[in-house]
Amino acid sequence: MEQDQSQNLASQASSSSLSQGAELLSWSASCASDTSASTASVARDDITNEQVSYVRNHLEPEFQADDTTVKRFIRATGGNLALSVKRLNATLAWRAKVQPEKVVCRACARDPRSHYMHTVGYCLQGRPIIYSCLELPTNKVFDDNRDHMIQTFEMAIKCMPPGVEQWIWVCDFKGFGMVDVNPKLAKLFLDISGEHYPERLGLFLVVDAPSLFGLLWRAISHFVDPKTYKKIRFLPFDAGKTDMLSKSRLKAEMNQHFDPVTTAWLLREMNENREKAKAAKKVYNMYSIYERALEGQLCDGHEHRNCYHGHLAAEVAKRPVEGGEEQPTWGAAGQATGSSSDVAHAVDARSGSSAGPAAKMVANEAAVHDLLGTPAMLHTYNMNPDLLLPQATTIA
Repeated sequence: MEQDQSQNLASQASSSSLSQGAELLSWSASCASDTSASTASVARDDITNEQVSYVRNHLEPEFQADDTTVKRFIRATGGNLALSVKRLNATLAWRAKVQPEKVVCRACARDPRSHYMHTVGYCLQGRPIIYSCLELPTNKVFDDNRDHMIQTFEMAIKCMPPGVEQWIWVCDFKGFGMVDVNPKLAKLFLDISGEHYPERLGLFLVVDAPSLFGLLWRAISHFVDPKTYKKIRFLPFDAGKTDMLSKSRLKAEMNQHFDPVTTAWLLREMNENREKAKAAKKVYNMYSIYERALEGQLCDGHEHRNCYHGHLAAEVAKRPVEGGEEQPTWGAAGQATGSSSDVAHAVDARSGSSAGPAAKMVANEAAVHDLLGTPAMLHTYNMNPDLLLPQATTIA
């Protein structure tokens, strides 16, 4: 009896902590755009050449850094040049010692089921999207998780288009349990990302965090930089197959930052990861992706504009209606134009097909969700398979 009471109290405390965290970190309901980018833009304009020169001139003789790197550290310290020098020197020393661009998650090289955290696409501003789900990983070893996180961060940086310096992280907490209540691992993330990848996180979407997460949050929240608070959003998973998507907070938030195909991909991914049979089959095998990229099998489109070449229309046409709602039609610029049946006719016309409703139903049933990522990400790998090195070719 006493044990039950203590468990209830712990649960209540966790829920209270999570609720407080969500209240502190939630977006304003009236916010209709990603303000982090505009804030960063203003900060970039405020940094002078004199400030950049001061930091660069005070680096250790063996270290060098380009303007964008120096500016990121100046922004991270709020313009404190002495602290910028100290932190940048520390990071350059860390990079020289660790060589993070060469770090490989050997756990995933041995067993691709070890982790499930990888780049999957791009937001509307061209920032790479990192997606992770706690339901799928089998490896909880501290050092392995550190290496996988570094590998993923470095991959996201490699995939950044010119002028882009940040990523978006969508973390699905489905599967979060007591084994994950590890302040040491959480602090590792804060230390590495905060100290060595400052101003890289543009947005962090925390999806479906259980009340148990409150225990972890209470342990690490005082380590979180105030600037990071503004980039975190706690969101429920309210976009299941039986939910009304028009009322989904998660979908509404994603629509602010992602194109329709990317939002659809993420929601479908999260739904599949809540189905044991489908989740059990998912393996993110870097080497197989590399082989497919070398053969040009990841994406067969041409003249891509954000990879909207036919993918947007085809994706919506393939997707069955969920939650009793009619799916919209998306044009080449990502604008809603009509119903899903209109898109199907457009796809048929483009391919010269006169397929009827029966053929469309077969296409729906045969549609395969590519866990490797959105069409834009697959196109990136197709065009630059070297992005997957050295991770793809490492033999543990």
